Amino acid sequence: MIRIFCKTKLLTIGHPPNSMKELNFYFDFLSPFSYFAWINLQRYPELTVHYKPVALGPLLNHWGIKGPGEVEPKREFLLKQCLRYAASNKIEFTTPKTHPFNSLYALRLALKSSAGELQSEVVKTLWQAGWQKRIDMGDPDELQKVLKEAGLPAEELYEKSFSKEAKVELKANIQEAISFGVFGVPSMVVGQELFWGNDALSDVLNFMNGTDKLNREKLRDLLNSTPRAAAQSIE
Repeated sequence: MIRIFCKTKLLTIGHPPNSMKELNFYFDFLSPFSYFAWINLQRYPELTVHYKPVALGPLLNHWGIKGPGEVEPKREFLLKQCLRYAASNKIEFTTPKTHPFNSLYALRLALKSSAGELQSEVVKTLWQAGWQKRIDMGDPDELQKVLKEAGLPAEELYEKSFSKEAKVELKANIQEAISFGVFGVPSMVVGQELFWGNDALSDVLNFMNGTDKLNREKLRDLLNSTPRAAAQSIE
């Protein structure tokens, strides 16, 4: 195991036991790539996925990062990328009726303290409603409607989503994510190891199986020797 000291935190990186087949999945319903990651995770029923809804805004603010939608050419580029990825992988894909939207209603409904043993079903229903059926994910009435149509106790879930426990859990998820260095979604954490992005799932599986392709000695050397990029200005 290698321990690397950085300005922000102490990073501990190493291989987990081969028996470890569980991960924390940090996501926001705002993120199409989180939707793709959720789709892909369903293909591995042997994995134990701990769903950790987080609000993307506080993560970005913590690290001083702009959201993709705040950079106009990046927003268009990413939408093209999503459409291409969905077509190539035969994934049903659209966007919610309005985007961006206030995702707090959906996030609180998907928390463990709100959904309990129904969490995975609630998460599934909300992903499909927004990114396949194009509902308004920021409208609590529409969220309750799709939950009810899925045979879930919509009124009970909605009531619990406004409980003190739900508010505390969402904040705790965000702080926990930050403690692991999560700077965007989707992010997956195995043990103490952070993986970011929908395309990181193969790396997650390699890490779990003890076949991680990361050269950790080289990583340590590069982190110790590579200076931070200097800011540049053009006059």
